[in-house]
Amino acid sequence: MPAAASIGAAVAAAATSHRSTTTTTPSATTTTIKPLSKADQWLAKALKTEISVGSVHIDGSVKQGTQPIGFHLVVNGNGDGGGTFVQHGNTVHILRLGPLLYFKAPTAFWVKNATPQQAQSYGDRWIELSSLDVRFQSFDQFLDAADLVASVFQGHPRPLTVGRPTTYHGHQVVIVKEVARKNRKTSKGYMYIGATGKAYVYRILNDTPGEVSNLVFSHYGKAIAVTVPPNAINLT
Repeated sequence: MPAAASIGAAVAAAATSHRSTTTTTPSATTTTIKPLSKADQWLAKALKTEISVGSVHIDGSVKQGTQPIGFHLVVNGNGDGGGTFVQHGNTVHILRLGPLLYFKAPTAFWVKNATPQQAQSYGDRWIELSSLDVRFQSFDQFLDAADLVASVFQGHPRPLTVGRPTTYHGHQVVIVKEVARKNRKTSKGYMYIGATGKAYVYRILNDTPGEVSNLVFSHYGKAIAVTVPPNAINLT
């Protein structure tokens, strides 16, 4: 599904785990654990917090070249939840409940992304799929706040930095930042993390050549109830 692929590419890869080095001698192997940097400590706090959230709203905008994508999601900490993606003027509804993933898109969307027979059958209908189906993992990733947080700085080649506390939409936050330059082009990544109380993530911004993405996290609260859409076409 082209739409899933382009949306999945919107968030840069990332991780919060520390690195280790291993030295081997003829008689023994010694593993030295490098201490976490201050920035990595904040990332670890944020990931731990996102894993345990009840629910959160995620509003995103992505621009790849001239192709804009927008989405609004409400998700639980366990990955259940859903919302809408908008691309090329088409609104795609998405919902996950346990091991099942549900999509509903207009006929115009399917005309561009499926066979004529499928477009006729699936247009404006809910379809049911396995959330483990690799073809839809790009969508699925956006339904897990912890996965999004964990993916922001994965394998970062340069040390991350963290600034002094500042204010973002009424919240005191610290901003973990990465700046990388390659072939005279600059890529920037930012994560806004609550500096007091729980280390909630409030914003993730990536600005790379050819792509800019902005994710805003808000309305942290209790888990929401998710119900199965009626009369879904089972494709599992």
